[in-house]
Amino acid sequence: MIAALCIVLMMLTGLLPMAEFALPALAGVLLIMLVVEISPKWAFLVYIAVAILSLLLAPSKDSAVFFTAFLGWYPIAKSKLENIRKPALEWMWKILIFNFSIGMGLVAAIYLFRLNDYVEILQDSVWLLALGWLFLNVVFVIYDIALTRLITAYIKWFRPKYIQKILGK
Repeated sequence: MIAALCIVLMMLTGLLPMAEFALPALAGVLLIMLVVEISPKWAFLVYIAVAILSLLLAPSKDSAVFFTAFLGWYPIAKSKLENIRKPALEWMWKILIFNFSIGMGLVAAIYLFRLNDYVEILQDSVWLLALGWLFLNVVFVIYDIALTRLITAYIKWFRPKYIQKILGK
């Protein structure tokens, strides 16, 4: 069911082009329910299925690439990263992983999927690229904090109120 919802969100990127990053992020957030209720392994298997289907079927290849490169698996890996007991080290790893993943996503977008819009942006200005990269890192920190709050709300409020009743726990 979660995989189907994720695919629907990824398919909506063709109808709502302004949400080409919000919808894949929302699809990744749905995987949190699998992490909490079943296991990270199952969430990762669903992520793989959604990533493959998105790359093949989603109308926005940008969205599919960024779901695959980062937005899909990060909510699953977040709990492992937060087991690091030193906050500075935890954030260092999160930011390094984010930058590596986005870098690989850009490489895939340019060379595998021939999304030439990114090449034009990269050729325009080094300063524009640096400013964009800085902006993405700020957005990532906000995303991570929001994700933490969503996970907390799910575990403390939504899960006891709705999910446990549905599952009979």
